[in-house]
Amino acid sequence: MLKILDRYILKELIKPFSAGVAAFIVIMLSNTLFLYAEMILKSGLPANAVLTLLLYNLPAIIVVTFPVGYLFATLLVLGRIAKDSEIVALRSCGVSFTRVITPILLIALAVSYLGYLINEKVVPYTNHQSVLIARDMLTNQKLPPIKERIFTKSSDERYFYIEKVNIKKGVFEEVFVFDNTKAGYPQVINALTASREKNKWVLHDGILRKYGKEGFMNYEAKFKAMEIEFNLNNSTIFSDQKSMQEQSAGEAAKQLAEFKARGIDTRAMEVDYHLKYSLPLATFFVALIAAPIGIKFAKMGTYFGVAISIALVFVWYVTYTIGRSLGATGALQPLLAAWIQNIAFGFIGIFLLGLVNRK
Repeated sequence: MLKILDRYILKELIKPFSAGVAAFIVIMLSNTLFLYAEMILKSGLPANAVLTLLLYNLPAIIVVTFPVGYLFATLLVLGRIAKDSEIVALRSCGVSFTRVITPILLIALAVSYLGYLINEKVVPYTNHQSVLIARDMLTNQKLPPIKERIFTKSSDERYFYIEKVNIKKGVFEEVFVFDNTKAGYPQVINALTASREKNKWVLHDGILRKYGKEGFMNYEAKFKAMEIEFNLNNSTIFSDQKSMQEQSAGEAAKQLAEFKARGIDTRAMEVDYHLKYSLPLATFFVALIAAPIGIKFAKMGTYFGVAISIALVFVWYVTYTIGRSLGATGALQPLLAAWIQNIAFGFIGIFLLGLVNRK
């Protein structure tokens, strides 16, 4: 009978868990696409490269969606079987509530371990690849961030006026350049179009005019193409140093030891290091709090279960964000800062389980 119960709970969990994970993956991928949208448009990234970027972000997103999906599934499944009086039937047969939720917690541990493996073995590589693509977008944008119909000053004392920014074609149209970088007096360039090639602008179909000290033009020439060196702020050389999110736990621990030996403040990095363990295990802790809540509010219906799921996710995320910030500033120990949301959910979950078991 007990093995049948375990199989039954597992079967009931699969569909809502899969649906919850899939739904939140779509939401988070959409958010990722929105965050990258401006860079994608400016860099002219092709559709297949955009898809690659999203796929590289997918493993990290999956790790985050596991706790959310499992929280959603636990609330719905326990709410449903409690509402249908299946919990009452099991208790009448001598099965305790603790025994009913045991398979849920064991499955949560299995999902947590799967999340840890993905976070440790897959996410560092895919995060690094997505960072490389993002860097490429920043350093190879066809169009620097210049607005239409206003004068923009560059870092090397040039003034630009763009009548129209044609994002689709990746060109500026009707370009005016006031160049004061040459020795002597200014020169003015008018061009029909301009395009971006790495750290250079290529002006097309224009006229170059040079002026003397009296303010009169003393030189004029037409050109088909002209290159101008352009010092862009976003063309800085990126460091080859990987972030915590681009390293496995072993690599991160080694980097932390090196930084500490140099006297570098590593508090924020230590929090991120401990999150490599606490984030995957969040699945278990959200199940611990969701189980008694699912039973207690079973009569409220499915919609209430969804609302509770959203509320608990919000509370978990706020606690996680506050803990991470406090850990980075030194107000909390990094280990505690990374685990505080799980600890809070664990204590509350155990307390609620005790209340449900006594009834």
